Amino acid sequence: MKMLHILVVEDEPWIAMDLEMMIIEVVTATVVIERSAAAAKKGLDEILDFAFLDVDVTNGKTFEIANILTHKHVPFVFVSGSPQSNLPCELRCVPFISKPYSQAQIETALQAFVN
Repeated sequence: MKMLHILVVEDEPWIAMDLEMMIIEVVTATVVIERSAAAAKKGLDEILDFAFLDVDVTNGKTFEIANILTHKHVPFVFVSGSPQSNLPCELRCVPFISKPYSQAQIETALQAFVN
């Protein structure tokens, strides 16, 4: 199985670690966790296969990251406690998982990508 490179943008350390564990139980992956949109943006030059984005992180929202990922054709999912209706119109079609989420929801998102 191919080693995937997955970005997680999440500012809550326990949530980020929990999500990372869920990911590696489903796929073979290197998971990069960034706590802020600014830090995540710096890493977007790396090859990415998939991303999980919280909407509200340390220094703002991840909408610019989402737009860059869309432009680069990198699939991603929002994983957030914010309402999906708060997303900009152009991002409302992106898959959205509400917090608190389950292992099954994360697995479904990843399986949709890898299959």
